Amino acid sequence: MRNIAAVPAVGILGGAVFGLLVPDLPRDLASALLIACAAFAWWAWWTARSRRLAAVIVAAFFVGGALLAADAWQRAWRPSLRVAFEERAREARAQAAAEGRRLPEDDEAFVVVEGVLRADAAATASGVSLSVNVDGLAGQVGRVGQIGQIGQAGREGQDGQEGRERKEREGFSRASGGILVTVVGSLAAGRVHEWRTGRRVRLAVQLRRPSRYLDPGVPDYERALARRGDALVGTVKSGELVDVLARADWFDERMGEARAFARRAIDDAVGGWSPQSAAIVAAIVIGDRAGLGDAVQRRLQEAGTYHVIAISGGNIAILAGLLLGAFRLAGWLGRTAMLAAIVALVAYGELVGGGASVDRATLMATVYFGARAFDQRSPPLNALAVVAAALVAADPLSIADPAFVLTFGATLAILLVMPTVASRFARGELVDQPPRFALRRSAVALAKFPVGALAFSCVTFAGLGLNFLAIPLMGVAQIAGMAVVPAAIVSPRLAAVAGWAAHLGAAGLVRSADLVGFAPGLTYRVAPPSWIAVSIYYGAAALWWTLRRSSTVFGRRASALLAVGAALWILVDPRTLIARRGDGMLHVTFIDVGQGDSAFVVFPRGSTLLVDAGGLASSSSFDIGDRVVAPVVRDAGFRRLDYVALTHGDPDHIGGAGSILREFRPREVWEGIPVPRFEPLTALRLATQAAGARWANVHAGDRLVSGDVEIVARHPTVEDWERQKVRNDDSIVLELRWREVSVVLTGDIGKAVERTVASAIPPARLRIIKVPHHGSLTSSTPAFLNALRPQIAVVSAGRSNHFGHPVPEVLDRYRSVGAEVFRTDQDGAVMVESDG
Repeated sequence: MRNIAAVPAVGILGGAVFGLLVPDLPRDLASALLIACAAFAWWAWWTARSRRLAAVIVAAFFVGGALLAADAWQRAWRPSLRVAFEERAREARAQAAAEGRRLPEDDEAFVVVEGVLRADAAATASGVSLSVNVDGLAGQVGRVGQIGQIGQAGREGQDGQEGRERKEREGFSRASGGILVTVVGSLAAGRVHEWRTGRRVRLAVQLRRPSRYLDPGVPDYERALARRGDALVGTVKSGELVDVLARADWFDERMGEARAFARRAIDDAVGGWSPQSAAIVAAIVIGDRAGLGDAVQRRLQEAGTYHVIAISGGNIAILAGLLLGAFRLAGWLGRTAMLAAIVALVAYGELVGGGASVDRATLMATVYFGARAFDQRSPPLNALAVVAAALVAADPLSIADPAFVLTFGATLAILLVMPTVASRFARGELVDQPPRFALRRSAVALAKFPVGALAFSCVTFAGLGLNFLAIPLMGVAQIAGMAVVPAAIVSPRLAAVAGWAAHLGAAGLVRSADLVGFAPGLTYRVAPPSWIAVSIYYGAAALWWTLRRSSTVFGRRASALLAVGAALWILVDPRTLIARRGDGMLHVTFIDVGQGDSAFVVFPRGSTLLVDAGGLASSSSFDIGDRVVAPVVRDAGFRRLDYVALTHGDPDHIGGAGSILREFRPREVWEGIPVPRFEPLTALRLATQAAGARWANVHAGDRLVSGDVEIVARHPTVEDWERQKVRNDDSIVLELRWREVSVVLTGDIGKAVERTVASAIPPARLRIIKVPHHGSLTSSTPAFLNALRPQIAVVSAGRSNHFGHPVPEVLDRYRSVGAEVFRTDQDGAVMVESDG
């Protein structure tokens, strides 16, 4: 059997998937199965039954992979740090209750932790991001800033007897787990260079659970972070509250210094031509993507060329080629060159800070060069199987990483397809290579697009053509960018010349992504397809590939038709055809967007209205519109919207609107009272024009009928003076009336506006109200509630909001008039469905 490594690899990969899906495996049963597999394997080997031996090996590795994955998930989801955090949070909640204070719904705890930095600090829009492997948790707070000095030579004071005694005095307990921390304040930026990979730090941090949005179609970000090793997130209020207790070991310190020098060299040599180019070159050369703007990343993703700026197989291949060329010039040949290349690639992997994609590419190259060094001839599929199995055995949770699946799926497709088509090319290299490249890219696209749809809700075929430009341009940026670093040591002018070449490659890469505008249909967003459709696609494709040379014509045609049908199901999604017709019901989904507002309305005949799009008040790069609201709309089966209403300009209402306008291209966008000098609303007007939509101002008395449902604006009245800033009391208030049902969407109106609105809304047999201003005391007066008499009240509020929303007194008011209260912070998305 030529591809012998595939036997255990298939078992361990399949077992890891099963272990993640069924993490509560009965360990005794699994152990018994392993023993049984060992016995059957011995019997099959003794009786020379090779096929049964292979089957038993697959089964044994399947059970082993399942056990590894289940155990890894349990440790990732419930590490000792999370258990300790929950205990501290309960203590804090009990203490607050005793003192008459009210804490947010989600657990939080202010603690002191110690641990080791997993990566260099990264400056972001919201502060400085730290990734820490915690190994200790303090029982008391108060001495941070007095412990340790930056640049402390070693860990003797930390890990020796003195360190242990100090920890005991201060109530430290062992607790392990990963955290992502944002350090805010003006002092953080000045200390970024001190927080490097491998250094031991101590910090006072407000820990909390990661944000999660309980909506249909929205991924579970908390679980995704846990799979990457981050159990909790937190905030440090000042750079002064982070102490470096000890440096990393000698090697990590040298690597950190080299990364810092490379960043400075690239900033100086490439940044002089373009800061954007410098950010791209830094991402390609040292894996630092902190400087990349969201707009650039989005353009590359839509073009299908984002992969070229992530250090992965292509980058490692270019570096390996440069190394082998240099070794040949130096006279190093054969085994010496192969082993030297392995050492250099491993060192480069450490230099760029590792990471899953770097580890995958480096291990692949190491296996290849190792086999060459010792003259081990083996099919490429064997090397691929060895690398995949080794990575999953070392980190079983990596099987759930979309990048892992895409990398190995694409490589497998190339290895399967290219030997078959290679024999059909008998001409020279210049004629031969472009068709080969096109076929490779086609095979990769066909292998990847279901995973892209499932993991990223995105399908793009633009990369089939654009990669002809992107990959050579990436090569220019990488080679010239690598040349910048040594050139900076010799001569700044020489570095500037190399920087100019790197800038041309990076700028060309970004410009090439703009070409997707000529064929926007090659890239579009979809709702994640069902696992059934994806499984049928891959199963049918594999069956067709197996039968392609057989005489079974029916089997080949049936499997091909099945694969094409599954592909069309993934690409078109029949729900989109059904949703536009409507189902005769009125659907209102109050989306869980955290501390913000967004409601998605589907009318009986299939037209749609989105009222607000959520958003974060801080400068976070997390786009609520793209990551939360858009998936809800896609999951309902819609790729376009009819109307978008922006009640007012607060960031927690319009922060996500930009991405919604770009993707769903509504027919009309409604605004209440304009605020001409408010930049976010001005930007949304421009985005509306770019989407080809109409911008309209809505005032009290405006009416529209959609699918037999009357949409009535109850507020605001026509303005009599120009607004200089956004006001809650200028919010649009919409009433949806259908037969005997009334749905009132109130924005953030306060008491004064409530009096006006209450007198304008007629009675209804069934009233549903979106509680004004997230349930604050400034709204929901008894007079307003007595006038509307709602049966259902929905509060849109964040789990960890520090405004105290919703206020208990306000909730009591709604209950006193007979309303049943639902809350997005407790219930997730609230979905109302009515036949009128």
